[in-house]
Amino acid sequence: MLEVYVLVESRKSPLVRFLAYLSLLGAVACLLLSCRYFVFMTVGVIMIFVWYFLQFRQFKEYEYSYFDGECRFARIMNKSRRKRLCVINMDEVMQIAPAGDRSVSNYERDASVKKTDYTSHTKAPYYDLVYKQKDGCRIIQFEPDEAYLDAVCVKYGQKVIRRKEAAPQS
Repeated sequence: MLEVYVLVESRKSPLVRFLAYLSLLGAVACLLLSCRYFVFMTVGVIMIFVWYFLQFRQFKEYEYSYFDGECRFARIMNKSRRKRLCVINMDEVMQIAPAGDRSVSNYERDASVKKTDYTSHTKAPYYDLVYKQKDGCRIIQFEPDEAYLDAVCVKYGQKVIRRKEAAPQS
């Protein structure tokens, strides 16, 4: 069996990056002032904790893998901590289609359908995976590549709708 996986790095927020650097500069300034006034020591330590939290929580990646009829989704924080988000059997999947496609538009508009976003939040095109659970349907938005879709299409081709490529202009 062939296992296919896609690793997508989530976009880093410029605001979070700016706040991290600002808190680091504030912490250094407070620690320098703590030589003279002890009150700045506490503020400096608090700002170091804020910097640490902001700096090391901003790197997030999503991993999508397909193996033997299972779609697996995981989140990787700071290139070190991996957390399995969900495992979906392809028998539960109703449709994999580009976002906004006619086949999934009814599910996207339905307020009772729960939506989960595992995309990088860039301008990259993403797909919707619609699957059924005991309590109803769910949609997962993700960004598979062509190899991932090819692997799914080998056995479950009827459940996958591919994005149409633009015709070359002459």
